[in-house]
Amino acid sequence: MQEKEPPSGPYAYYVVGVLMLAYMFAFIDRIILSLVIDPVRADLGLSETEISLLAGFAFAAFYTLLGLPFGRWADTRGRRNLIAIGIALWSVATVACGLANNFFKLFLARMAVGVGEATLTPSAYSLIPDYFTAHRRAFAMAVFSCGITIGGGLALLLGGFIVEWATANAPVLPLLGQLKPWQFAFVAVGAPGVLVALLVLLTVREPPRRLEAGASATAPKIGEVISYLFGHWRVFAPVIFGLTGMVVAGYAFNVWAPVYFMRVHAMSPGEVGVLFGLSFAVLGTLGVLFGGALSDRLSKAGRADAPVRVSLWAAWIQAPLFIGCYLSPSALWAQILFGAALFVASMYGGLQGAAVQSLTPNRMRGQVGAVYLTIANLVGLGLAPTMTALMTENVFGGPMGVGKSLATTVAISLTIAVILLTIALKPMRQRVEALQAA
Repeated sequence: MQEKEPPSGPYAYYVVGVLMLAYMFAFIDRIILSLVIDPVRADLGLSETEISLLAGFAFAAFYTLLGLPFGRWADTRGRRNLIAIGIALWSVATVACGLANNFFKLFLARMAVGVGEATLTPSAYSLIPDYFTAHRRAFAMAVFSCGITIGGGLALLLGGFIVEWATANAPVLPLLGQLKPWQFAFVAVGAPGVLVALLVLLTVREPPRRLEAGASATAPKIGEVISYLFGHWRVFAPVIFGLTGMVVAGYAFNVWAPVYFMRVHAMSPGEVGVLFGLSFAVLGTLGVLFGGALSDRLSKAGRADAPVRVSLWAAWIQAPLFIGCYLSPSALWAQILFGAALFVASMYGGLQGAAVQSLTPNRMRGQVGAVYLTIANLVGLGLAPTMTALMTENVFGGPMGVGKSLATTVAISLTIAVILLTIALKPMRQRVEALQAA
């Protein structure tokens, strides 16, 4: 089936740009904790495992639990309003993280961040395909996914400067009084998100849904979605769990790699912020866009498995680069390998959404996207940070063994990803071709 060209091309890219901005703030609020792990641990008297629960499980619990309900909302109701509400919620919750004075309060605030952020990606997975044809979809998703790399870069770049500035100046805020540097960092990155919520609400239009020929406009119930997934388990199982293996490597890196550079290579928060900020913003963004453009080019050439094929290549190449980075005794070589690995790892950023969309009828894309995100984030956020922390504490001799723990996590997760994505190639071609011929 040949899709008609959407009528609003320039505006479509504006919408994707606004969604990218929202995703950028989501990722800033999600990973700012990674830059202040040691100050939070010291001030609140926490263990490595408790910190990993704050960074992973506290966020992942409701982020994954509410993914399916929000995915159904995206398939049945307005997606724009849901996104705006979610942005406002996670921004206020991030500010609340900065006001927490014990583990329990910080845990609850991190859970609220997860609730808010659970609204964005299922809604974007459903909304973006209504603005773009199939051969432009991977690049559009890549632009959206640049929110991860730009947001991650700004979180670590600005976060490092904010922490060092707050340490030197001890700022006092109206109504809040004097905050510790790590608390000020949460407030400073969380508050501007409310303005992004208003931008979405006032300038993004809800597009008409672009259904396949003969498809019902009524969104299917979750039982029908689950039946569709199980009916095509030979493709969905290896795609979802293969991509999840890449997510595990990514979340282990997001939480513990800044700590690795500060502990093992004695870099300051500001130095780590510059390294990670520039690498994420430049190399990561280029990697995401390159992966999306390469996938679209392969798709136009007739490769129905393009998103998974490019993701597979990225998994192969990034594994030795990340392992070399985490085990390098040289700070310089660790940084060089890190930059190269980040570029390659970022290539799959927009492809995970493109892969799920290409396998799924329009009327259930929000819910199927939510199923994928539930699995990927439950495993990635719930397992990767804690598994790495447990190995650091119990296998590799304590805090200074974090590099070895990261290398082990990467080796295991990316090996699984390569095996499963290889298995997925043939059934993905068959399913995409069947949908195109419907």
